[in-house]
Amino acid sequence: MLLRVQIALGIVTLTALAWAPAHGQELAERETVRMFLTRSPSAQESRAGTAIVEARTQSWWLWPNPQASYDHEGAGLTQIARVEQTLPLNGRLGFLRQAGASAVRAAGMQAEYNLWRQCSEMRRAFYDLLLGQERETLLGDSLRQLQEVVRILRERENLGEGSRFDRLRAEREGSELQAELVSAQAWTAQARSRLVAFLDSSVDRISIRARGDFGTAAELPPLPQLIELALETRQDYQAEHQQQEQFRWEERAADRLRIPNPVFSLGVKRAEGIGGMHYGPYVAFSLPLPVFDRGKALIAQIEAEMRRSSYRREALDQQIQAEVTGAFEALRMRRTAAADYRLRFEEQGSELERIAETAYQEGELGILELLDAYRVHWQSKLRALELSAASKQAEIDLERAAGKPVLNPEVLP
Repeated sequence: MLLRVQIALGIVTLTALAWAPAHGQELAERETVRMFLTRSPSAQESRAGTAIVEARTQSWWLWPNPQASYDHEGAGLTQIARVEQTLPLNGRLGFLRQAGASAVRAAGMQAEYNLWRQCSEMRRAFYDLLLGQERETLLGDSLRQLQEVVRILRERENLGEGSRFDRLRAEREGSELQAELVSAQAWTAQARSRLVAFLDSSVDRISIRARGDFGTAAELPPLPQLIELALETRQDYQAEHQQQEQFRWEERAADRLRIPNPVFSLGVKRAEGIGGMHYGPYVAFSLPLPVFDRGKALIAQIEAEMRRSSYRREALDQQIQAEVTGAFEALRMRRTAAADYRLRFEEQGSELERIAETAYQEGELGILELLDAYRVHWQSKLRALELSAASKQAEIDLERAAGKPVLNPEVLP
């Protein structure tokens, strides 16, 4: 009993000292998502890509530039200054305007989906960092507990009441736990690096910390409902629909190539005649004849693109259903495993550890059994933590497949 009381007091003191220094910059998940979506280079790059498509398609429906020309004939001195303009009267530019609008919408949707995928990876990195922090805390508490045991054993050995073997064996166990803690710290540093790679330079890249927990989100909706929601929400799936719309407008625009646009020329003519130089207006009209190029080759190309897009959309439909189904089943199983393990752990709790301490004090168990009880206890807590973290990661995978945070809508700013 005395050993248990001494250990408890020592742990409280060491824990207070360990948490005395100030922590680094802390971010909650919602705040991290907001920073990523509004300030990260990845978000800016996605928006710039859409702007590029918008700028490029604006040239699709512009009128042809006019042409200015000057003719000079030496015989009789005839000079003509004129401006020639093609009049797009066949309606092709209107169809190209609609095609450009569809292309911009498709690019925007694809950019939003790519950004959501990156955001999901960023959320995974966030919870990896949180797991690393919690693992460090758990191992640190266990190490301080063991160090307190070593201190007590050393005091008892000096008083001639304890065994040297017990103290050396406890110190060896502490060395192993210290190595585990160092590995956990290295893992946390890597997780922190993965997270800050998604954010801008305003974050503290050395001491940034994740703030939150691995709490279970809302109850899972039925699988058919999730699949239907994903097909309605996934921006890459909707982008294929917009791309098909773009091809339909381009096909109608290509069909108008068989209707020629008239070309008008207006200018001034100066000619030498009887009595001197004479001036007069110059008017000309021409009409290209669509004999060789009637747009058939372009129409065939667009029709092939439409067929490929429809096949791609069909394949994406199957892919989305498979992704949502797989993520749903994985989340369901991980939640069940985490809940069952927590239930068994709460039932047993630290009872095994208390029994081992009492039996060691009464001489019924040796130091090996006591240390084994300590090891089993912290390993069980670590396993419960990792199962909870895996369940949270499975939630993120399901939301990535669904195209939106269906279980954690509050994460979006």
